[in-house]
Amino acid sequence: MTQKPNILWLTLESVRADHTTTYGYERETTPNIEAVSERSDATVLSTAVSQSMWTPASTASILTGTYLSTHQLGQDGKAQQKLRTDIRTFPQLLSNMGYETKLFTPNIYISSSTGLDRGFDDVENLITSKDDFLPTSTLFVDNWCCAARRLFEMDGVSVSRYKNDVIHNKTDIVPSRFRRWKKDRSGSNQPFFAYAHLHAPHHPYLPIGKYRDIFDDDLEMSIDEAYSLVDNIYDGSDEIKRRMARGLDLDQHEWNAIRALYDAETRLADHIAGKVIEEARDMSDRDLIIIITSDHGDLFGEYGLLGHNLVLHDGLIRVPLVISGINDIADGPDITTQHIDVVKTLASITGVETEQFEGRDIRNPDRRFAISQRGVASVDSYTEHDPNFRIPKVDKEPLTAVRSSQYKYLESTGVQLLYDLPNEETDISETHPEMCQEFSDVLDEQGITWDHTGDRASSEFDDAARQRLRDLGYITD
Repeated sequence: MTQKPNILWLTLESVRADHTTTYGYERETTPNIEAVSERSDATVLSTAVSQSMWTPASTASILTGTYLSTHQLGQDGKAQQKLRTDIRTFPQLLSNMGYETKLFTPNIYISSSTGLDRGFDDVENLITSKDDFLPTSTLFVDNWCCAARRLFEMDGVSVSRYKNDVIHNKTDIVPSRFRRWKKDRSGSNQPFFAYAHLHAPHHPYLPIGKYRDIFDDDLEMSIDEAYSLVDNIYDGSDEIKRRMARGLDLDQHEWNAIRALYDAETRLADHIAGKVIEEARDMSDRDLIIIITSDHGDLFGEYGLLGHNLVLHDGLIRVPLVISGINDIADGPDITTQHIDVVKTLASITGVETEQFEGRDIRNPDRRFAISQRGVASVDSYTEHDPNFRIPKVDKEPLTAVRSSQYKYLESTGVQLLYDLPNEETDISETHPEMCQEFSDVLDEQGITWDHTGDRASSEFDDAARQRLRDLGYITD
């Protein structure tokens, strides 16, 4: 590349690799991502791992190129403190190299509230509120166009469904906002780095009218019954945790309904991703690198859990990762790739400083493990519903997983677990102590420790933001 390339990074919310067409799923959930993966300049990374199992921590790793135990955002399990001020973000470094940096975010955890907007020249805040439908809002036209489109697409009259469909504009308006940005920067000679977080399919899985029955062929209940089921199960943080603490009692038909609506939301996210990619290709006057991934996955009963909570199961940390525009990527059955490896590679390609970054260049085949971490687990919010609740497989202390192509090793205070994948039920640590030691040595070699200190301010969430976090199942207070 003779010029610095443009970079588009798309992060889909809560998408598991094993629920994407690209990774062999039986439903056509990601046709647009599949189309990108089939390009001659694209690579599908066979085993990709997120640095954590929830949005604040995993996004902070992407935007800083560091492990959770280094950047510490979410180490407390609640993201009550901002990103460390002594950690520089990748957008900051790119901006210093002459890049125009742009953030599209529908999530309060990816904003000035946590410090994850640091280094972006401009931030499109898509966290929808009533004020965004007023003429004074920059989102006024896009929101009302989306609302009109939703009304036109509905197959019946339902105020509650229409309200749900309009709320989903936080995903749907990303292409139109991208298009406006393209127009605003017309004639610019600067390379760009655009980071877009697409909200779907975060629970509750209530796809808009256009997608609501796309995967209903196998359901043994009506689509309205499926909506009601999902709406009740994922009715805020307290209800989700109550159900898990007291034991999930869902039958196979109910799980099938949950997965069908989740897959429908994934299809919507894929559709939006395809439109954004079209805009990016159209506006790019130089080489364009495209990264498509998710911040983490979601659980459907594994370990008796829902959503993205408590554990580092592959349903949460194994994510899709498709890269277009980078040559000579090394991949294969024995190679693992983590998000911060991609950041390290982009830093090398663009010439930014890389001393802080803890990943490895994805053009280097010597990537035999990936690391994922979870901070402190807030057990009290579960035991208040059932004092006998215990975190499956682990304890409440910060947890680190080392994942190779075949094994997963988990280490916490006084805990060592080893699984021969894909089996994550049978702990084989007692019969394989030497292998446990090898994985533990990896953590020592990487300098993984949870006792870093740094200048950190408290995160800033107003009452409206805290309510949105409750609705998404993140907080209960």
